[in-house]
Amino acid sequence: MNRSFRHLLVAAALVLPAIGDETLFESNFTKPEPGRWETWGGEWSVKDGVFSVAGGQGAKAGIKELVAGDFQLDVEVLAGADGTQAGVVFRAGGLAEGIDAFRGEYAGITAGRNTVTWGAVDDGWRPIASRSMEVKAGTWYHLRIRAVGENVRVYVDEEEIGAGTWPLFDGVEPAFAKGGIALRSLDGPASFRNLKITTATAGLPAETYTNPVRAGGADPVVLHHDGKYYAYTTYTPDHPRMVRGIRLYTSDNLVDWADRGFVLKNEDSWGDSRFWAPDIVEKDGTFYLYYAADERMCVATAKSPLGPFRQEKEAPMEPGSIRIDGHVFEDDDGQRYFYYVTFGEGNEIWGGKLNDDLVSVDPGTLKRMVKPDQPWERHKGAVTEGTEMLKHKGVYYLTYSGSHFESPEYAMGYATSDHPLGPWKKHEFNPVMKSTAYAHGTAHHCFTESPDGKEIIVVYHRHHTLEETEPRALSIDRVRFVPDPAGGPDILQVHGPTSSPQPLPSGARK
Repeated sequence: MNRSFRHLLVAAALVLPAIGDETLFESNFTKPEPGRWETWGGEWSVKDGVFSVAGGQGAKAGIKELVAGDFQLDVEVLAGADGTQAGVVFRAGGLAEGIDAFRGEYAGITAGRNTVTWGAVDDGWRPIASRSMEVKAGTWYHLRIRAVGENVRVYVDEEEIGAGTWPLFDGVEPAFAKGGIALRSLDGPASFRNLKITTATAGLPAETYTNPVRAGGADPVVLHHDGKYYAYTTYTPDHPRMVRGIRLYTSDNLVDWADRGFVLKNEDSWGDSRFWAPDIVEKDGTFYLYYAADERMCVATAKSPLGPFRQEKEAPMEPGSIRIDGHVFEDDDGQRYFYYVTFGEGNEIWGGKLNDDLVSVDPGTLKRMVKPDQPWERHKGAVTEGTEMLKHKGVYYLTYSGSHFESPEYAMGYATSDHPLGPWKKHEFNPVMKSTAYAHGTAHHCFTESPDGKEIIVVYHRHHTLEETEPRALSIDRVRFVPDPAGGPDILQVHGPTSSPQPLPSGARK
């Protein structure tokens, strides 16, 4: 699909408050502070501005007499060996009940396993969210936890966290409102330095949005045309296998969506049911709507983005391997490419050149892009699907969904190449957005731009509830490119999934 923003270098920074008002606790660990701390497990010591622990399972150091509700905590954390967890327990009770005993929340890093974790302990350990990033043993990381009401944001970076740093997690956790704070290690030595805790407030603008922004839609693709947004979706009132058309929603701001009904009905197309995962392009005043029907790709046309769309010839695309989840990408030279899913070693993504008629594909150019060969792509089924393409600094970013759409592990990742048909190298720290305890089924997506063109917005679906898949619902969050410290292609970074109030997309008005 021809994305007008595909050459953006970095999306506008999401402005969030950086500090609180009142200091609740601060230590640079220049000397022992026995009156301020209570420790459980391990051997704790202070030297040269560093608070360290060796030995012990689940060792903790709690701040005496501190009970924090809404707060911001900043600390530098070092895990001393591969497999060691190091982080912070917060809003906690029961800290004195024994080694590794507490009831509350925890956020921290695991060296060597390249994982950042946020979870809670009530009736046992309850994971809330996790994210892959490089975590090296013996390296200092700046950890920030910002908890205001039910909203918790967790940041981790090797560099100092500033106004332009995005949180790895921005979610909701209602179980714990306030409690104690403790430094914690598990399965190895850990060190901490430069600890500061302040009060905090939400600090949000007057106008916000909260996900999901629209119920009933799935597999979205968004067309930004003449200042209006058109979201074409799989319609999921009960189950997508009963769907008999493609549904349309429109918006001026990406937040408030009006239901325009079925823009394509089954009687105007080949196929009887399973109308899934649309895409749309415009050429010379004609709009081409791509969609799956009965697990074969079809194309219908209309003279308006509002439709109605009809097939001039009621037939699926050829060859027969073109099955579901079609996507069109237009390169700088005007050549269009068509990506789709076929069923081989699981759900595989293939691609080839789209012919000038926009309804057929050059079979001599077809080749496999990626297949589900990584663990995160194989929950409840071996699946890579839902392709979207971005181009940035001459690099092609093939983004896609991994695992079965009904799995709570459904996630979004990407691969890069210097050619639109590959070969592709999957991002080392996929997935870049994955389901959490507060947002299940966050994967199938598309990209659009904010109303003023300053931000890249990802539009995706999520499950109806944490227990029910259908009807799925539309959500939006922000995306940007950030430099790779290792010198590779810029990293595609997602601020999401979110379930807490967020600033409106740049330039949007309610």
